[in-house]
Amino acid sequence: MNRVLVTGGAGFIGSHLTEHLIRAGYQVAVVDDLSTGQKSNIPKTVSWRKLDVRTQAFRSLVRDWRPDYICHLAAQLSVVDSVREPTKDASVNILGTVNTLAAAAGRSLKKFLFVSTAAVYGQAREIPTPEDSDLQLNSPYAVSKYSAEQYLSLFESNGQLPAVIVRLSNVYGPRQRYSGEGGVAAKFAAAVLSNKKLVIEGRGEQTRDFLYVSDAVQGLIIAMEKGRGIYNLSTGQEISIRELAVKIGEVAGTVPNVTYAPARPNDVKRSSLSPIRAKRDLGWQAQTPLTDGLRQTLKWFKEIL
Repeated sequence: MNRVLVTGGAGFIGSHLTEHLIRAGYQVAVVDDLSTGQKSNIPKTVSWRKLDVRTQAFRSLVRDWRPDYICHLAAQLSVVDSVREPTKDASVNILGTVNTLAAAAGRSLKKFLFVSTAAVYGQAREIPTPEDSDLQLNSPYAVSKYSAEQYLSLFESNGQLPAVIVRLSNVYGPRQRYSGEGGVAAKFAAAVLSNKKLVIEGRGEQTRDFLYVSDAVQGLIIAMEKGRGIYNLSTGQEISIRELAVKIGEVAGTVPNVTYAPARPNDVKRSSLSPIRAKRDLGWQAQTPLTDGLRQTLKWFKEIL
């Protein structure tokens, strides 16, 4: 049985990935420092360690457990926090990735999967945005994730490990954080179900490409198994934030109490990624319509709020 080590496996996407890997027949171990992840997200049957991926203890775990695959999701995810604390962002996202790569290098790894972000494209000129587009790194978070990508490419070109990079669009679904700088779909769902004001930054005309979490993790597994290079995982479809608020209200059977706040500085006006390469090379495409994904998301939030 092939072994997969998932860093950040107690987080939103990482925990779903862990569950899907188990169902696919893999033996899975999770590493998470629980800085943003939740222990309750980790399946009880999974071996896990509370570790920071920047530490020597983590490197020792990789040496002793000898995974066949590593899926690296552990990261600092907040754009706002990256602006406020760029040193911390760089430490977690760059040094954490380098230490994970160093731990894996030369150990006959079948694949190192790095989960990156649509943030590296910034204010893209082409929508939907393909993988070979010019990058617009307009936040410390985008810089740190792209730097990690470059380290990964270096380790691979030096023959130290085989690698694949996946850039995710806006993933949403059950378990997503809705406090702090949580996902906008999660924030809107929680607000609607709690009869609170649904806050839209700016005029709500900014667009995003919303990918349901089960589609995302299925794509990650396929990329892990047979991908090389860089792939977008996305729907390739734009929807404005204002339209998203209306759609969540429709699914919930209510009219959201919307209020508007000042636009975030340097907020990306349009974001949608092209999934053509993933479909062509991996045979993957998103399957879940937005309405169905929002219905599942709202169902989960009803159970926890």
